[in-house]
Amino acid sequence: MSLTTPDKIRSLQRKLYCKAKAEPTFRFYLLYDKICRDDILLHAYRLARVNAGAPGVDGMTFAQIEEQGLEAWLAGLRAELVSKTYRPDPVRRVMIPKANGGERPLGIPTIRDRVIQTAAKIVIEPIFEADFEDNAYGYRPARGAVDAVKEVHRHLCRGYADVVDADLSKYFDTIPHSELMKSVARRVVDRNVLRLIKMWLRAPIEERDADGARRMSGGKGNTRGTPQGGVASPLLANIYMNRLLKHWRLTRCNDTFHARVVSYADDFVILSRGRAAEALAWTKAVMTKLGFGPALTPPVQTSSPPL
Repeated sequence: MSLTTPDKIRSLQRKLYCKAKAEPTFRFYLLYDKICRDDILLHAYRLARVNAGAPGVDGMTFAQIEEQGLEAWLAGLRAELVSKTYRPDPVRRVMIPKANGGERPLGIPTIRDRVIQTAAKIVIEPIFEADFEDNAYGYRPARGAVDAVKEVHRHLCRGYADVVDADLSKYFDTIPHSELMKSVARRVVDRNVLRLIKMWLRAPIEERDADGARRMSGGKGNTRGTPQGGVASPLLANIYMNRLLKHWRLTRCNDTFHARVVSYADDFVILSRGRAAEALAWTKAVMTKLGFGPALTPPVQTSSPPL
């Protein structure tokens, strides 16, 4: 189930996108008041409601909020934002199985944090969408895995048959906060918005061991990672990844290595006419130069005939 974006919010998003697209170096400084808007908080709640999900550390459910009174609950949330007394709750971490038999951590914020993260995403995502490279497909509006596969297929058909498939090991958990915030601040200079993002990145993590005992980690001393499961995390991960994809374009790697790259979240494919391994080596060097924290998992290289 999807929700229709109200016209007033859609108009705001369009204006932000067009401004960012027309002025690539413009920095936005009046955004926090928009996150606090009643209509944006209500739409953010509805989006969070549709996405459902398990309760956070406070155990609060959507049904409980609505039973107590949604209007009053949202008013309280807005009051916290306006007075700048809002502080995120700890993130509840659970381990979920992976297809390869391993596990990956999933962070579950409380509903109040999900709603505020969604409100922030509603406002700032259009700005960064104007900057994102066309070859990035993960966690973006009107794009998805099927589109990424089609793009790979198109390059294969054009003779880019030397392929390296690689992904970034523990990407979400290892994104360096300092470098990420630099990337965000290239477009957003509203201190209150930056403060929100920093608080989410440094929110404590609560886990339960096999005996049910609580264990806390993260917090203010944490310098890496954005929890998988957080509403803002995919957007922040894309902002960070865009550094690499933009550098690839600006340094004309397509021409240098006779190659194309297609990215989906923490996975990317390099397709070349015989020089994919060289392109991968260059990518590793650039990742170090740009301050990337995660390492590439052992890539899978194939040589495929055009489809």
